[in-house]
Amino acid sequence: MPSHNQARKTPSIALLPAIIGLAGYVSFATSANSAPGDAIDALFSPPTATERRAVLDDWASRSARVQGWRVEESVRDDGFRMDIVSHQLDGNRHYAAVRMPEDYRSGQSAPILVLNHGGWEGVDADWAFHVADDCLADFFVLVPSFRGEALRTQRRTYQSSGAQSLIDRDVDDTMALISGVIANYAGAQGDDVSAWGYSRGGGTSLILGIRDPRVDRVVNVFGPTDVLTAPHMAGRVRDTLRGEDYGPFYGFPAGWTQAYLDGEMSYKALRHKLLSGSALHFADLLPERVQTHHGARDTIVPVRNARALDRALNERGDRVESTYFEYRFGGHGELRGLDRRAVRMLCTDR
Repeated sequence: MPSHNQARKTPSIALLPAIIGLAGYVSFATSANSAPGDAIDALFSPPTATERRAVLDDWASRSARVQGWRVEESVRDDGFRMDIVSHQLDGNRHYAAVRMPEDYRSGQSAPILVLNHGGWEGVDADWAFHVADDCLADFFVLVPSFRGEALRTQRRTYQSSGAQSLIDRDVDDTMALISGVIANYAGAQGDDVSAWGYSRGGGTSLILGIRDPRVDRVVNVFGPTDVLTAPHMAGRVRDTLRGEDYGPFYGFPAGWTQAYLDGEMSYKALRHKLLSGSALHFADLLPERVQTHHGARDTIVPVRNARALDRALNERGDRVESTYFEYRFGGHGELRGLDRRAVRMLCTDR
């Protein structure tokens, strides 16, 4: 782990081993029921207008109202204070870190930045301390753990309750967290919220930007954008069900498909689940500023995800910024120049 000062110079790259990818995924061997190829193809066909509306209605029906807000502990580091907070949503207690602006005074007006981690093994709260370049020192920085996952501090580990989710319910937790910060920290600007996420967290940041009108800027770093109609998805799912291992991008949809084949999930529910985690199909609802980064040699989340999103955003005529950076030699890890480009976008016009 780099020193605090080293991490300040490279706020996200220094911590990439802890946050990249859909880490923590374990490949599985299935005893798949046989299913005609065209049945699998139908599962991963383009969404209908009715299906899209059903997802939007589902999202709109959910509450982001905060209950049971608590400050669990507070720590200080070189001019910054960070609170470990918790709140209740859907019967679960969700933990997160909230780092205040440098030398924060109560009532001081400040924007909000949400950092959404990758992987499936929780997140270190100290990540919030390491994002302080340029204007970011003047932000509230939020690090949610997501339901069913751990938030780790130097003193202890806080375990959020509930079943782990792929992007969809992660957004519910994050929206409620934003509401809690706005309600409990004087000066937190509810009309100036940005999201920056890696891999699974990139997908979460995109869906957050689609669902939450308070979010006006998104930085997506090699996040999955389409687990419904991505090229080769149906074929790779069939192969995974036969025992091949193509990694989590295909493995999770294959696991849900197995549940469908076993009669544990309906066709409608499976399609709804896949579409709910696919920002590409709601690209028309993303905010006016979106920046995407992806390595051309990524073997975890196919680079086609980023290219498809870029094409969809370029079809819109209302973009303030829609920038896609593809890194020729980059994989699912360090992307040279990423931090500088992301910070510039987050700090422009402030």
